[in-house]
Amino acid sequence: MFFDSIAITVSVLLVLLTVWSSLSDTLRRNVVSDDGEGENVDAGKPISVIVVSDNNADALSANLPVYLSQDYPAGYEVIVVVDRDEDGTADVLKSFNDNPLLYTTFVPDSSRYMSRRKLAITLGVKAAKNEWILLTDAAACPVSGQWLRQMSSHCRNGIDMVIGYSGFADEASSFKRFYRLHRSCSYFHDAVRARAYGMAGCNLMFRKSIFMAGNGFLGNLKYLRGEFEFLVNKYSDGTNVAVATVPDSYIVEEAPSLKKWHDMNVFHVETRRHLSRGFRHCAAFVSDVLSLGVCLLASTAALVWAVLASRWVILPFAVVAIVLPVLFRTLAARHIMEVFGVRVPVWLAVPFEVRLVCHNLKYTLLHKLSDKNEFISHKS
Repeated sequence: MFFDSIAITVSVLLVLLTVWSSLSDTLRRNVVSDDGEGENVDAGKPISVIVVSDNNADALSANLPVYLSQDYPAGYEVIVVVDRDEDGTADVLKSFNDNPLLYTTFVPDSSRYMSRRKLAITLGVKAAKNEWILLTDAAACPVSGQWLRQMSSHCRNGIDMVIGYSGFADEASSFKRFYRLHRSCSYFHDAVRARAYGMAGCNLMFRKSIFMAGNGFLGNLKYLRGEFEFLVNKYSDGTNVAVATVPDSYIVEEAPSLKKWHDMNVFHVETRRHLSRGFRHCAAFVSDVLSLGVCLLASTAALVWAVLASRWVILPFAVVAIVLPVLFRTLAARHIMEVFGVRVPVWLAVPFEVRLVCHNLKYTLLHKLSDKNEFISHKS
């Protein structure tokens, strides 16, 4: 028979896999919040920018002038909180002493039994004079002098947090830049769908009042990393988070060293264990990468079997099951990379999405093999 039960079953499965793989793609989902709702009563209010520095003398020297020269008529201050200074950070800050916008403070060397980065942020928030806080890192730099304007334009009634995009510099490998984009889009989609879970990078705006009312990082102070993710996870309620996707709102982080990249990913696995509302976020990611892998493997196997067994009726379904998901995902990746200014060869998008599976498995395994005392400040 031209169409027997096996051919029909295989063909239907290939169609279903094609649809699943095409629709579950993270990069094709909406990541733009609806900023037309509500009144922008808080837009244009004074802002306190908190820059956390950890042996970042060179980065501060290069990036601090950009923070101090923002075009923001409503007024702002820049608070640099130094976690560690073993490379002359204090000397760099002295060269900016005459700037009235700048305030600096240092984390005491005696601080123990808590994350020094979280303590640094807490010190910065307490020192802030303004209700709106824009938190970032000394190793990152706004792409524009309009950064404050664009981030603050999302402040409106009912909004307590604004998540901005934070990408890696072009010196980072293509995969690292694609990985950051993919993770960011996943978090943005959660926020747009009123179920904010976390964020990637270091470009976060929030109200000082909610931080103080919730006792800051209380409940996760002992965990060394994950400060931005903990903030979003703790203080988002489903409707109070906006997403900034205008190019002038982006910041660029310096390319991570091999050690920093390793630590970043292993600590991310640890941080995930302590966040709430993780099931839907993780399920969406698994569905995305799993659907692509299963679809490509199944369609390739069906294509080979169709040729070897002369089941020619299955052949077009197998070809379509390979071509359509790759085409749709490539087009979606090209669009979203253009939106966020990520320069990665578009033909690498699908191979990189497949590589994400290996990447996550690798760091999940490394985390399991790690000494868990590495992730906390109070060693047992």
